[in-house]
Amino acid sequence: MAYTPCDSSQIGMNAQKNCLFPAYAGLQTLAVMCRWEDVNRIIYYHEHGESDETTEGGYSGGGEQETVTMQNKNRIKRILLKGWVNENEEDKDDNKQGDQLPSEPTHDDSVDEEEEEGAETYAKWIAIEAGGVTPYADTSEEYDADSGTFTKTLTFTAPRAGAEFSSEFIEPLLRNKNGWVVVLQRKDKKGGDSAFPILGLDNGLIASEASLNYTDGENGGCYSFTLTETYAPNAEMDLWWGNYHDTQNEFNSYLKYTIDDHGEGDED
Repeated sequence: MAYTPCDSSQIGMNAQKNCLFPAYAGLQTLAVMCRWEDVNRIIYYHEHGESDETTEGGYSGGGEQETVTMQNKNRIKRILLKGWVNENEEDKDDNKQGDQLPSEPTHDDSVDEEEEEGAETYAKWIAIEAGGVTPYADTSEEYDADSGTFTKTLTFTAPRAGAEFSSEFIEPLLRNKNGWVVVLQRKDKKGGDSAFPILGLDNGLIASEASLNYTDGENGGCYSFTLTETYAPNAEMDLWWGNYHDTQNEFNSYLKYTIDDHGEGDED
């Protein structure tokens, strides 16, 4: 097909601008993150009403992994954590074209049947409100030509300080050697499938730097962090449901089941 300026149908094939919605930089303050080892299943997005295909037991590690053939493996429709299922889980192998997932995942109560009363064994998301002047400043991806893989870097400043926050959030963040997965929100809400970048899904984001400057006005005297994912086989990966509104709903469903200050899920 011949090149045509501002032809939106060619954007995916050619490296050309979206004239209606030019890209612009910046990330919103609010994001969600989870432990990499808590990712149990990935559901990919397919265009044109195709049924979903999934990878069981983590994206690139943990459990058995299916061979996935798709149009764009970098588009992620849902990240299911351990202990969560889709409401139509029994039909997952018989999806007809055009079938849609429920609006949000459901807790699998059978997970707790053999646990002590009150115990919670299902995984949770963690909400992050980045501090500092520029949320997630210098968060980036870089291609390594020698290995043919990507290095992804998440940088952010803690929104507050204090001994309790250090014990409950900062120390677990830094000491988790299996890494983290984070879903960010671009300020650009009209850039198609780039609005909700995902970092760490391949190999996990692992803390590589952390520092606290009590007199740094830009960071509010709070901790700053750098988390790094190395040898990721995929470039940019994004949460995507085919449009911004439905993707925002999926992101919000993760916020509904986050960890509060007491380590319990907040479903209000």
